Amino acid sequence: MSGKWAVLVLAIGLTVTLLNLAILAGQISTPATARGASTVSKLLDDDDFTEGLTRIIRKTVRDYCTVGKRDGIDC
Repeated sequence: MSGKWAVLVLAIGLTVTLLNLAILAGQISTPATARGASTVSKLLDDDDFTEGLTRIIRKTVRDYCTVGKRDGIDC
């Protein structure tokens, strides 16, 4: 019975490997396209995005300085 399981596991492993190779070949053969700068500028013009980003940065700096005071880091 264990021989049948070993063959089944080997067949599944081989199938997954071949599928991964096919996906990799497709990814390599497709040219990469970069997003344009207009997408980034649209994101930075969004008030909700900039407010959220500012909040995250301020909280991170506040947390760093709070920990820094305990560890002797000068903010």
